[in-house]
Amino acid sequence: MSNTNARLGVATSNEPPLGAARRSIGPEAEARRGRRVRTVVRLVCTDLDGTLLDSSGAIRERTLSTLAEAGRAGVAVVGVTGRPVRDTLDLARRYGLTGPVVCSNGAVTVDVASGRLLDCRGFGSGDAAGILRAVRDAVPGIAVGVDSVSGLRLEAAFVRLVPNPWLHLPLEDTSALVDGDPVTKILAAHPMLLVDELAHLLATVVGDRAVITRSTGDFLELSALGVDKGEALRLLAERRGLPLEHTAAVGDMPNDIPMLRAAGLAAAVANAHEDTLRAADIVLPSNDDEGVAALIRLVLPRAPAGEACRT
Repeated sequence: MSNTNARLGVATSNEPPLGAARRSIGPEAEARRGRRVRTVVRLVCTDLDGTLLDSSGAIRERTLSTLAEAGRAGVAVVGVTGRPVRDTLDLARRYGLTGPVVCSNGAVTVDVASGRLLDCRGFGSGDAAGILRAVRDAVPGIAVGVDSVSGLRLEAAFVRLVPNPWLHLPLEDTSALVDGDPVTKILAAHPMLLVDELAHLLATVVGDRAVITRSTGDFLELSALGVDKGEALRLLAERRGLPLEHTAAVGDMPNDIPMLRAAGLAAAVANAHEDTLRAADIVLPSNDDEGVAALIRLVLPRAPAGEACRT
């Protein structure tokens, strides 16, 4: 049993991980295991969709109860999501969550109670407009959206391609971006290209001007250079005076991988994308089986051994 498993009481077995996680853990996670130290987790960063939220988009009662227990124990649980600010705040307030949330794949941190902006690291003035012009010229038929502090704007073509888009306004003129409203994320979809094909094309266009990732199989997300969920976790830990070994992260999609790499303990829910599973130290039950609640119980002080979680 590894140091991580020993200190968290994670059951190990020769059987494969649960459900969708029936894969071997990759060499990256194997190397991380060897560096683990016995320490206490004081900050848990969790993705929302596909991770903290179940398939219906809700937080289940057992998970809500575990979140409250974490608060009483002094363990901060922070949502770190690709969702835009307005949508994230609406969800957090609906479930009575407190403290900060990180939105737009790490670009914006906002206080839930007051709505006060704590941090914003979007594209520089003119950079977003330049990237939008470049991708339009290089990829005919591309459909885009622009996420900013004030809200999300999507082209009609993007809305037709992406099921159940977030609450948004129409985007009719991408050249009319407002300097005082920094763009935190650019969204891109194409009617004929798979996201991996589109990602390859866009990488040749934007070069080192943006970070390309995805949180679903429907569209790509472009963030400013140096902005990702991993950097958001580092900043959250720094503000709390916590070494990274006192942090844990859990997610399900490729945009969560930088956060898993940064955290002291990396976890993936069983329904996670295969690349995310390979980056994880431990595999939790799925989002519908409340895997985040299982992680929190594992890291709480004096957590009982034997949770349904495997390496």
